[in-house]
Amino acid sequence: MKGVFLFFLSLMLVLPNAQAGKIKKGFQALEIYNYFEAKQQFENSLKKEIVPAAYGLSLIYLRTDNPFHNLDSAYNYIVKAVQFFPDLNPQERLEYAIYGCDSMEIFGHRELVSSILFLRTKKENSVQAFENFIAKNHWSTNVDSAVFLRDQLAFIRADSIGTSDEYSNFLSNYPTSYFANDANSRYEKSLYLENTASNTLTSYVEFVRKYPENLYLPDAEDQIFNIYTKTGSVESYKKFIHDFPENRNVNLAWRKLYNAHFQKNSYDSESIENFKLEFPEYPFQKELEMEMELANTIFYPIKVNQLWGFIDEYGKVIIQPIFQDAENYSEGLALVKLEGKYGYINKSGKLVIAAEFDDALAFNEGRAVVELKDKLGMINRNGEFIIPPRHKDLGNLENGFSYFLLDSLYGYFDAKGIVRIKPKYTEASNFENGKAIVSSGDYYGLIDVFGTTFIAMKYQGLRHYHNDIYLAMQNDFWGLIRINGDTILPFIYDYIGKISNNRILIEKEEEFNFVDLNGHLLLASWIPVYSEFKQLATFKNGYAKIKFEEKFNLIDTTGKKLFSQPKENIGDYSSLIAVKKADQWGYVNTTGAQIIPFNFTWANSFEGNYAITGKDPFFGLINKQGAYVVNPYFEQLTFLNDSLLIAKSLGNYGIISIHGDTLLNFVYLSIEPINEKVVRIEKGGAIFYYDLVLNKIMKKEEE
Repeated sequence: MKGVFLFFLSLMLVLPNAQAGKIKKGFQALEIYNYFEAKQQFENSLKKEIVPAAYGLSLIYLRTDNPFHNLDSAYNYIVKAVQFFPDLNPQERLEYAIYGCDSMEIFGHRELVSSILFLRTKKENSVQAFENFIAKNHWSTNVDSAVFLRDQLAFIRADSIGTSDEYSNFLSNYPTSYFANDANSRYEKSLYLENTASNTLTSYVEFVRKYPENLYLPDAEDQIFNIYTKTGSVESYKKFIHDFPENRNVNLAWRKLYNAHFQKNSYDSESIENFKLEFPEYPFQKELEMEMELANTIFYPIKVNQLWGFIDEYGKVIIQPIFQDAENYSEGLALVKLEGKYGYINKSGKLVIAAEFDDALAFNEGRAVVELKDKLGMINRNGEFIIPPRHKDLGNLENGFSYFLLDSLYGYFDAKGIVRIKPKYTEASNFENGKAIVSSGDYYGLIDVFGTTFIAMKYQGLRHYHNDIYLAMQNDFWGLIRINGDTILPFIYDYIGKISNNRILIEKEEEFNFVDLNGHLLLASWIPVYSEFKQLATFKNGYAKIKFEEKFNLIDTTGKKLFSQPKENIGDYSSLIAVKKADQWGYVNTTGAQIIPFNFTWANSFEGNYAITGKDPFFGLINKQGAYVVNPYFEQLTFLNDSLLIAKSLGNYGIISIHGDTLLNFVYLSIEPINEKVVRIEKGGAIFYYDLVLNKIMKKEEE
């Protein structure tokens, strides 16, 4: 028995050594590239020594210089080696380390195998390939790259289909993906577009109800607002505010409602008060109060240091000079220029219509013509295009209509931008009292707002003259016709002047005369034309200046001459009339009696109690006794009113009284009357105003 025991003991000691010899032989064979021998030795050792054997086999299968190269086999064997390495005891680890089979080499080899597998996966370039790599190589340093590439492919696929379901699936599968934000954004957009494809009010309302957190909720609310208020009427904004109180555009709707109110109502404090009473819930009450306060305030544009602003009638700066240009207020809005573009401000100075136009006109009837890229369009008080900018010519809204040019022909829009009269005219003008002059080819006629012809297109020229009377040309001669076609004056005249004192100046064959609206001639004999007769012979104060045989006289509206003897020259009819005699001017009364001697080289007839007269090149002001009340020291004098004059001295303008007192020093480049109370003054590029009643500059000039 003892011998049998010793036999089995010796056998047990020999077998491990024999196995270890196979591993050694395998690595020795591998070292000399004897892959057949190495493979056989490692395969024979797999059951007993799986770690070094599997490692050795993985080395063989990874190498490309032998017939056994197989990347998947290399992967499978190294995974086994790594799997069972923790089971090795210290003695085995020391023994296998002799062959280079230690933890560093095994784990390094696994990383190498995974890297090569990653390169193969990138060549396959499919979601599934990257999924497989990630699942089998979670330890790899390439996992993050594989995840990115997998997600990228999955995102591209979802994006190519572009449906909300595809993006939703992507987000479900890859919630932490680098592409998750983009996918979510496109999911939200696709969901929005799919649910609102019909572009109907109902679809947008339903979308807002179902998806209150969607990124495109604001756009859906905007679409509801746009559809609901498409007409731009007060009623449409009012209904929108009532039906959609949570919509983000409610405040905007209130502002647009406010502006729409003034498209039908005049802009003044009374109209604003009416608005306030009608809409007590208007959310911008402070602004409304300010608008009411400023509505009837007169604003004057001023210019300081090349920039424009506004002052009120008391000279207080209301809007600082910050604009490159500024026009007078019209319907509560003023056209201004900022950074080379035009926009509109309200009386609070707020830019309520953005400065984005190349040019623009003032508002009229709630609309304004603007220019963009050499094309004209029309906007409303909300800055919205009523007529898109696509026309070469476009008239301001007048009497509810605007003419437009399209493809060389004119038509008419109404206040809503709807074509009311199709383009078919070669020329067009504004409507006036429901009628407009148009042309077809070379001939003019008259139409109404429906395009009905009132005066046939048969005249070479046509102009509105007076009430229902039109000035017309036929065969190169002028005549007067009524709107019903009746002829008042036949077409035989070279010129027909404006009606004044119920008399009309007419010219025919180098002679002129006067007629009334019944066609009755005033003078029995026609008078030869002379220089400036059209201006001089027009009736003023009931008299016209007529030249008879190189001298002048005044005639009244019956044709009667004022003076029995004509004058060398004569001024306008007045209580004292300036006349010229022997190259000197003096004054006579209406009977022709001399009142003031002929002592002047130039004179105007009296205006009230005073007359401007003098000796070249200076002028002064005299009273009815012929005495100077303002000495003749001025280069120019012009009446502003009964007590003030604009005067020019040494090239500059000032204001003086009829008593000669200087009220405004002679330092101004120009003085221009604005109204009965105010004149505009310019000095050194600055523009201010002067109050004629208070006798003071409304804004002190900057030093």
